Amino acid sequence: MTAPFTSSPAGLPKAELDTPALVLDLDAFDRNVARMAATFKAAGVGWRPHTKGIKVPALAHRLLAAGAFGVTCAKVSEAEVMANAGIRDILIANQVIGEAKVRRLAHLSAQADVVVGMDSLMGLEQLDRAAAQAGTRPRVLVEVDTGMARCGVRPGQDVVALARRVADAPHLRFAGVMGWEGHCAAIKDPVEKRAAVAEAIGALTSSADLCRAAGLQVQIVSCSGTGTYQIAAHQPGITEVQAGGGTLGDVHYRDDYGVDHECALTAVTTVISRPTPQMVVTDGGFKTFGTTHGLPVPLGIAEDQVSQLSLSAEHGRLLLREPSDTPAIGDRLEFIVGYSDSTVFLHDTLYGVRGGSVEAAWQIAGRGKLQ
Repeated sequence: MTAPFTSSPAGLPKAELDTPALVLDLDAFDRNVARMAATFKAAGVGWRPHTKGIKVPALAHRLLAAGAFGVTCAKVSEAEVMANAGIRDILIANQVIGEAKVRRLAHLSAQADVVVGMDSLMGLEQLDRAAAQAGTRPRVLVEVDTGMARCGVRPGQDVVALARRVADAPHLRFAGVMGWEGHCAAIKDPVEKRAAVAEAIGALTSSADLCRAAGLQVQIVSCSGTGTYQIAAHQPGITEVQAGGGTLGDVHYRDDYGVDHECALTAVTTVISRPTPQMVVTDGGFKTFGTTHGLPVPLGIAEDQVSQLSLSAEHGRLLLREPSDTPAIGDRLEFIVGYSDSTVFLHDTLYGVRGGSVEAAWQIAGRGKLQ
């Protein structure tokens, strides 16, 4: 892969970055991190931020330095990236099914202290065999469906039954339970949202209590994401929160989930055409901006001045409500990212910027890690 610079871009003015460029405002990022870390410290719970959207080990290390004790990943390959960067405590908050995947997971457990979500006997049996061959004993959390209706077993005795089987497996270690109350994140009414989060996490913690009553040691009760963390952190019985995307901030978290963080992640584009006084065309299309869960929002143009934004592969097309000479061809136009998870993985490089200058250029090492 050809590097974008022949030497380090550190010190380069942000205005001289070639476009499209994915940019992280490090001052805003640091404030978001400090805010989240303070929330978890005040609540007395651990912070294990999810890195499925962050994807840059250097940023994960910044979160660890700020108070996180480990990280969360979605896939084994993502966990391998973090382990190769020296991170030891890693949760794979997903089902790992298939001989190739469980073999990688079992061997990764020799390099890092991995814990993985599980909701089936098949997953248990596959991982137990692979761990026997690798000579490792991965930790396992039983995933509980707390209402999202995605993965997980039903709360209550179904959790206990699978937890017993994990505890009896000779090459696995039962460590606790996990869940994700994602179905609560977009609830607008704050009272209703708080009640829904409490109910969902109550299903998780009561399942943990049933496991303890059955003689099983529950060390970890893991839950939550950015959309619910401010409520979830204070729920009794949990031990850790997985929220991570809030460190970046984006339109989706802000507008759909009501998370009032700074939007630290942006993309800088160049205006390449002005076909009419009301049309602005940039060099950033859907290969620059992920469109799942929301479109990007331009900076420097009043919101009520934009009547439409559409993205094709290589072009962003803005229609203005009134004719304007600005922005002109060659000008930079910066956008707040619509959703970080669907945008970061499109790029090779993330530029960390502070005070208008590039402080770091990080390879997005987690991009393409789907296995």
